[in-house]
Amino acid sequence: MRAAVGLVLGLALSGLTAASTADTPGFVDPDTNRWEVQTRNGAEAFYFGERGDIPLVGDWDCDGFDTAAMYRTSDGHVYVRNAEDGLAEPSPFWGRWDDVILAGDFDGDGCDTLATYQRVSGLVHISNELGAGPEFSYYFGIPGDKPFVGDFDEDGIDELGLHRESSGFVYMRFSHSIGFADAEFYYGIPDDRLVAGDWNGDGIDTVAVMRPGDGVFYLRNENSLGFADEQFEVGDPDYVPVAGTFGRQPPPPEPPAPRSFTIAATGDILIHSAVWESARAYAGGSGYDFQPMFEPLRSRIEAADLAICHLEVPLSADNSRISSYPSFRAPREVADAVSAVGYDTCSTASNHTIDKGVDGAVVTLGVLDSAGLAHTGSARGPEEDVPALYEIDGVLVGHLSYTYGLNGLRVPSGKEYTVNVIDEAAIIADAAWAREQGAEFVILSMHWGNEYQAVESSFQRSLAESLLADPHIDLILGHHAHVVQPIDRIGGEYVVFGLGNLISNQRTSSSRVGVDDGLLVEVTVTEGPDGVFRSEALTATPLYVQADGHLVLPVSDYLAADSIAPNLRTVLQTSYDRTVARVMRYEPVGVTID
Repeated sequence: MRAAVGLVLGLALSGLTAASTADTPGFVDPDTNRWEVQTRNGAEAFYFGERGDIPLVGDWDCDGFDTAAMYRTSDGHVYVRNAEDGLAEPSPFWGRWDDVILAGDFDGDGCDTLATYQRVSGLVHISNELGAGPEFSYYFGIPGDKPFVGDFDEDGIDELGLHRESSGFVYMRFSHSIGFADAEFYYGIPDDRLVAGDWNGDGIDTVAVMRPGDGVFYLRNENSLGFADEQFEVGDPDYVPVAGTFGRQPPPPEPPAPRSFTIAATGDILIHSAVWESARAYAGGSGYDFQPMFEPLRSRIEAADLAICHLEVPLSADNSRISSYPSFRAPREVADAVSAVGYDTCSTASNHTIDKGVDGAVVTLGVLDSAGLAHTGSARGPEEDVPALYEIDGVLVGHLSYTYGLNGLRVPSGKEYTVNVIDEAAIIADAAWAREQGAEFVILSMHWGNEYQAVESSFQRSLAESLLADPHIDLILGHHAHVVQPIDRIGGEYVVFGLGNLISNQRTSSSRVGVDDGLLVEVTVTEGPDGVFRSEALTATPLYVQADGHLVLPVSDYLAADSIAPNLRTVLQTSYDRTVARVMRYEPVGVTID
């Protein structure tokens, strides 16, 4: 029989718990003190109390959820169940053994307290503090009336109702004072056990009865004459009905963190002969090993969700006919090293892209493919002449790459796809294409500006303002000047005018100050409440290319070390201060220096 009750509660009450604030009925077996209530997680059964205890339900700790309690007539104490261990400590109470004990929020403070009703006289005693004596009293009803409690007028305060068995009428008061009933209607029959609850979550408590004769619970959603709106068999006619919002509502799940990803980008990879000679030395004289040069950057590059290099020069597939300035061709191991330290892709549009003709550009892309690096800015055919698309944790990111020119060289007619040359309309069209493919953020790499000038040109400034005004372009990364240029924020979007050199053999001189400086930027991109991805913050790490061995040094890391030589510390501090001054020229919002 009791197993059947659990099934009844689980099924019959499922509709009653749809509203998060709705009450649900529970039932207590007076013989075994077994409670069965409907919680947010389904039917729950537990044992609490002793034979002869009177069940009570209330929000005793003011948390918005009801807990079982028992009034023990043998000692005059109320026992409130601790939901954690099912035990209780006795709390003193007042009243007579033959009083009817009631629970409710009688002053609207969100906390339930106790009251008594003397059936022989109709005298009501109410306390607004749990464990304290009565604070006020009044008369309501006639001898023999059965009291119940509920908020019948949606004012947030529980009032008293009476069920008169002799007539089957229900009488309700809307205030705690002596007077006639404010509402009355016929509901139920003699011996019905009446309880009130907010069954549909509308803020008004309405009546329900447990009918011992047939073991059926009848529920009304209005305090008026009428048939039950819900009814179901409980199974045992001796059960005592109770009502409440049972069970701790689990805290709402944390809203999902906004989707976010990071981009790391660095400056020109410009492989002069002295650089490849250092790589030959690292390889022990056989082949080339550029990886030690980039190794100090590994932790930062690997930490980014998308790491972008800028390959300024063509690469050789077999290391034959390598050459330096003015017409470059670098060893293929450059690509291997870049990939090994964590780069994902390279922009390839530069003034040196076709130093070795269209064939040289095509070979370079093959070398990048072999190293597992994506690329954009140059192409082997028209079908490849589109922006690169990268998927980062489910977010599609577009990447474009363009150069100001080709050092006077020309791409053969019909092969204009080989390298992207700056054209504002073409850039905007490519960015729009990336959006059409589903890109939610678009990066534009620009090989532009005046060499060795630490401030952007008017061309760079005006073009950046125009391009960032287009809704399809979100971030501009600049190269070519071989010195670090400022970062600015235009319309809420970042432009890095010049990242300087990542690696080269250029050294600072009176006419080329800062060519051995570089910059690594880490951009945090976050989805806003409107679903649009924006650059939220940018961290700039000054870099320095050491002359001996061409190691690329994150300057702050080495300045923090105690072991560096004094002369190197001086050089690095000068480089750091110079780079910071150039980067922060416009004091862009959200930019921090590492």
